[in-house]
This record gives sequence, C-alpha cells and structure tokens, in this order.
Amino acid sequence: MAEFHFERKEVKYRLSAVQHKAILSAFRGRLAPDVYGSSLVKSVYFDTDKRDMIAHSLEKPLYKEKLRVRSYGTPSESDLVFVEVKKKYDGVVYKRRIAMSYAAARAYLGGTSYEAACAAYPLDNPGVSNAFSPVNIQVAREIDAIMHRWGPLRASMLTTCVRTAYGPIDESGAGVADEEGLRVTFDASLGYCDLHAPRAGVKTFPLIGPEETIMEVKSRGPYPLWLADALDACGAYPSSFSKYGEAYRRCASNMGFLLEVGSRPEVRCA
Repeated sequence: MAEFHFERKEVKYRLSAVQHKAILSAFRGRLAPDVYGSSLVKSVYFDTDKRDMIAHSLEKPLYKEKLRVRSYGTPSESDLVFVEVKKKYDGVVYKRRIAMSYAAARAYLGGTSYEAACAAYPLDNPGVSNAFSPVNIQVAREIDAIMHRWGPLRASMLTTCVRTAYGPIDESGAGVADEEGLRVTFDASLGYCDLHAPRAGVKTFPLIGPEETIMEVKSRGPYPLWLADALDACGAYPSSFSKYGEAYRRCASNMGFLLEVGSRPEVRCA
C-alpha cells in the first residue's frame, strides 16, 4: 500500500541468536513471513548540518520526529521510494509516508516543490500511488512544515538492514501483511554510513553484533498471551534502539569529534 498512515505502539527487543530462535519457535502455527519475505531496507535520514533533530530525539522528549527516504533494495532514479515522517508522542508512533520516484524524492527534499518534483519525475507505474491525491498533498504539507521548522535539511545518515516481516497466518498458511494488526519484524545485518563524512558511501559500519537481531513488535492493542509468554520464557525485554540514534552515537565515538555546543552535542565526523 503506497499511501500509508497509522498510529500504533512499536516495541523493540535486542535479541541474541538463542532468543531469536526461541521466538521463531513460538510463531509456529500463529505467524509466518508475509508476502515480502526478507528485504534489504535502506533509509536515508535527513537532518540539520548539526544534526539537531536526532540530538533532540535522544534527549527523550515527549514528542519527537524524523524525516527519511526509505527504499527496498538499491533504487535507480525511476524506482519507487517512500518519503516518510515518523513522529512519536508519549510512546505512540504516528507514521505518514508518500510514494515517489527516487529522482522526485531527491528533487523534493533538495528544495523543489512536491508538486513540481512529482510532475518532473513521475513513477514508472503511476498506479502505485496518485501523487496528487488529497491525502498525499496533505502529507507533503506536513513534510514541508518539518523542513520549515528545522531549517535547511540534508542527507545525514544511511542505515541498512535485512528485514523479515511476520504477520498472522491466512487460510493458505502464508503470513498476512497486516499493518492494522499484529506485525513483527526482525532486522539483521544492521549497518550505517555517515553521509557527512568525506567520501560518504564508501564504507558501511555494523550497528549490532553479527549474531544479534532487532525485533520490533507493532500492535494497536495488548500482546496476545502466547507472545507475552514466549518473551518472558526467553528473557527478552524491551530495549530502546534507534538505528539513526545509534549511528549518531557511533559516529561521535568512532571519530572522536564530539563537541559541546550549548547543552547539545555537535557531531563533526571527518
């Protein structure tokens, strides 16, 4: 679904290989991989030159927001990507996104108006999304407001992972990609690339250990009892983990250029 707007609880767990295996065992007969299977997910986060958005987010305020471009695989100029706004208020996640060609997304976030970018670089398959629908125009106005609120934004960090999504099993035994109900994703091989650094894109660094997995449980309501029992049995507990946030910390730690600017750190990675 290209036009995508919802609110829900999203809880993350940092799992060892043993815990991951135990959780998958509990899924049998209940959840299965959805139609998308395992996908390479690439996300480019946009921020100010001083990375004020992520610095603010890491202070754990009541409200925080992120702006990113997400693709599944490495996109060419005409391929489908999603420009996403992810907001979190009092523990509830609100996500809004619009489908665009990669070229249109780059033009739009580079300063071209949403309407002009979509007209100049339309999707090869216009049936995926109506760029000029009232819903998409509204989301574009929300993105415009974020860019105005934070000032000039540019590509800050690339994160990558291999994601496998699980949903409730349908009559055929396959998992349903149910964004409205229970959905569980497993992210492995997490990496990041600092797009502020010289020769950005040359190297990707790991974010977690090779045997670790980040599980995210997405639900509008309470967990089913079987899932709560499985988490308890293997000692899996909620863990705050932000790919962009962790990459920001690694950048500061690895490169050693963490400077205090007022009460907020400024990261300069060379």
